[in-house]
Amino acid sequence: MTGNIASGAASRFSLVVGGPFHSLLGRLRLTGADLLPTWRAALLLAGLAWLAPAVAVVAQSLSDAGYAGWPYFTDLTVSTSYVVAIVVMVVTERYADGRLAILAEHFDKAQLLGPDAVVGFRRALATADRRSSSVVAEAIILLLALAWSAAAAQLIVDLSGSSWEGRVMDGHAVLSWAGLTAACISTPLFLFLVLRWIWRFAVWTVLLFRVSRLPLQLAPLHPDRCAGLGFLSIYPSIFSGFIFALSCVIAAAMIEDIRLVHPNAEMVWWGVAFWLGFCGMLLLGPILVFVPPLYCLREQALIDYGRLASQHHLAFHRKWTDPSMRGDALLGSADTSSASDLNATIEAVQQIRVVPVDWPAVQQLTVAAGAPMLAVVATQIPLAEMGNWVLSKLL
Repeated sequence: MTGNIASGAASRFSLVVGGPFHSLLGRLRLTGADLLPTWRAALLLAGLAWLAPAVAVVAQSLSDAGYAGWPYFTDLTVSTSYVVAIVVMVVTERYADGRLAILAEHFDKAQLLGPDAVVGFRRALATADRRSSSVVAEAIILLLALAWSAAAAQLIVDLSGSSWEGRVMDGHAVLSWAGLTAACISTPLFLFLVLRWIWRFAVWTVLLFRVSRLPLQLAPLHPDRCAGLGFLSIYPSIFSGFIFALSCVIAAAMIEDIRLVHPNAEMVWWGVAFWLGFCGMLLLGPILVFVPPLYCLREQALIDYGRLASQHHLAFHRKWTDPSMRGDALLGSADTSSASDLNATIEAVQQIRVVPVDWPAVQQLTVAAGAPMLAVVATQIPLAEMGNWVLSKLL
């Protein structure tokens, strides 16, 4: 296990640090003092992924005049997958690790754990920490990446007929030197990083589920309107870098498809909308595990504070509507203030959100998933004409 669970919280809980791949980066001196990958690691991995097929393209192009490999250098999906996505996925690990640590520690520091929940919380953290750095998990991820890469390379050549990755000869897909290099090094590296982030997301989802089933000390009058769980709104930002990397790759693939196939505009718009909706459901889905406890808390708080309000206001009514009471007796009385405070308490309970996510969190997720899609949108909008139209209205 990569982290040590201190009393009440994790002193070094991490879903990022640990595992054979991180150990390899450490041996190559590509991690910092915090054991997290550096910018140098991101650039070297991206350089390896992009440069290896590039060298193969140049070598085969010089030795085989019939090989059409130069489009490799203008292929948008190559640059986004092997450079942009790899750099982003590696660089954002430090940010994600810090945010995960904040979330894990806050459960203890905010005293959200009841006496019976502390042990279960520590066990849940230890299990998540161990699973995230599992040797078996990374081995399976590596095998999946290699198998996926090999199958994808053959399929791409079969569909395209001829590309920098290879060509069809006698009815069979034959990979070029660059295609073989990409299938063995570049694409597996990209897919390995993607699948490893997906594994972390799965581990984090299970951790949230286990925590949501613990006897938490939730405060119905907490000002975050989520009974003290409002801090979980920072959770989607942990995976925003990963979503941005995937969005870049998908946007590049869509642009290439638009350039070659020319699909109708409606299909393009639906594709963009589907991706944004999918990202929203994917990242906001795990937080829904807290809906049942928050719903039950809100329901019970409405009953408890509603009973208290009824008792208070009935007593208030009986006291101050007595014919013997004079109106000026209300001056300086604390009864009216207590009634007003109790009404405000009921309103606070009624405003409890059962989904601990706020609008800024949704905005950040939308930006991460949608920013790369602006390039796809630009292919459907005549920007020059729009600019001229806007200028004509200003002048």
